[in-house]
Amino acid sequence: MTIGRRLALAFSTILVLLAVNQAIQIWSASLRTASVATLNRALQRQIVLADVKQRVGDLYKQMSLLAQVETAPGQATPDIDSPAPAIDRAAADIARLVTLTDPADLAPVVELQKAYAQLGEDWKRSYDYMGSEQAFAVAFQIKADPLGRRVLLQLVPELQTQVTERAVQAQARFAAVTRLTTRVGLSIFVLSMIVSIAVAYRLARHLRTRLADLAHGASAIAAMDLSYRIPVTSRDDELAAVAGTFNEMAESLAAAQAHLAARNEEILQQQKVAQGLLLNILPEQVAAELAARGEVAPRYFEDVTILFTDFVGFTLATEKLAAEEVVTVLHGFFKAFDEIIARYGLEKMKTIGDSYFCVGGLPVRTPSHPVDATLAAFEMIREVESRALPDGSRWQVRIGLHTGPVVAGVVGSRKFAFDVWGDTVNLGSRMESGGSPNRINVSAAVHQRIKDFFVMENRGRILTKEKKALEMYSVVGVLPMLAGGGEAPPPAFARRYRTYFDKDLAAFPACLLTDGAVSPLPEAADVTPADVESGA
Repeated sequence: MTIGRRLALAFSTILVLLAVNQAIQIWSASLRTASVATLNRALQRQIVLADVKQRVGDLYKQMSLLAQVETAPGQATPDIDSPAPAIDRAAADIARLVTLTDPADLAPVVELQKAYAQLGEDWKRSYDYMGSEQAFAVAFQIKADPLGRRVLLQLVPELQTQVTERAVQAQARFAAVTRLTTRVGLSIFVLSMIVSIAVAYRLARHLRTRLADLAHGASAIAAMDLSYRIPVTSRDDELAAVAGTFNEMAESLAAAQAHLAARNEEILQQQKVAQGLLLNILPEQVAAELAARGEVAPRYFEDVTILFTDFVGFTLATEKLAAEEVVTVLHGFFKAFDEIIARYGLEKMKTIGDSYFCVGGLPVRTPSHPVDATLAAFEMIREVESRALPDGSRWQVRIGLHTGPVVAGVVGSRKFAFDVWGDTVNLGSRMESGGSPNRINVSAAVHQRIKDFFVMENRGRILTKEKKALEMYSVVGVLPMLAGGGEAPPPAFARRYRTYFDKDLAAFPACLLTDGAVSPLPEAADVTPADVESGA
């Protein structure tokens, strides 16, 4: 066999191995994509079913309480919101569950959909007849009660069992596919390397010393030194053709190696993106602990500031806007709020409808958090005042602050949520609901911590919806002796901040640079217990 034929056979073998490797990669990607899609559908079904269970359970409790309300003939129906929107949302979730379910598993979902359709109709009729035809309302409620228990205690648990089994099966399938493709890919790669080295060795042994340069080139390629090139002194003999062929093969392998390096870099970038997404959900210290230990230990923070915001008359305002416009407007406000609290070192907890909830003083403890939260609140009010809606109107916002101890931690094993608990959170919410439009309403605890920086109005003791009287204050602006000067921040304010907290001021609202107050600020309106309870 001539050298040319030997080389042709060797290169054919290598090309076949490369093709086999590529085919294995395509096969592996196809299997993984299919298993990931199956797993994703199973996880979505679990999430949607959990939402259905929560919504139906809440509706069942609400309608049970509603059935206990006694209304005399001719008496007005109690001012209780209609359950119809919540009933329809649960029905929409069940419909989505149908679309996510495979035909083989569709029977229990369809049964749940039919049962809930009848249950929702009975609940709606019970609410509609309340006050006018109480007997009909009771009749429909009595009819709905066993059906509700069947949905909650039989149909939903059975469907949860099925959904959980499918999710476990999908996870097992994904793990099995991952193991199989990894093993097959590694085996083929090792086999390819062994065959390539064997071919190079046989050629080197055949040519021996007369083909020293060629043998050295084959050894270099076998050792993955892809920068080596065999010297070609003549092009009119077979050895020169062989040397040229080896050089081409080295270039091909170098390109493959470069492609592999690019893929590794792409994977590294994807890991960085995933890390960035995790840091958007959890604070950096919490994310690091979760990555290191797989869990986060609860922590007690003896001193933090809770900040709640809520848009005044949000429900009525959104009736004038399309749903897409409402989402766009809220996104604009909350994105601006995110940027504001980042400047002042506050930690965003979550948004609840049109309410924005953040905390100062965790996870990094700092004594300046009451002042930082107040400055951030001024910027939030100015942001809301400066933004016009698509219809030309402007919203107003209530902001409430309270300082005290909380317990913080991460709950759940999927879609991690970093949250805080404690009576301090509840009081912070009451400060918001008890406040006035475009005003910062604070508790006595916050007043004691920021009175050396801000002018405040004592609003007296105001009843919350729990009929508990709490002393509240409105923050008017910066103390005159600390404001003014036209510098950002005012030197006197920055000096006192550094003296009190042993650090420099991170930011300062531009709206407080001239006279120390947001201008114009509405007069504080009296807030009654009914206002607090209704969230007006």
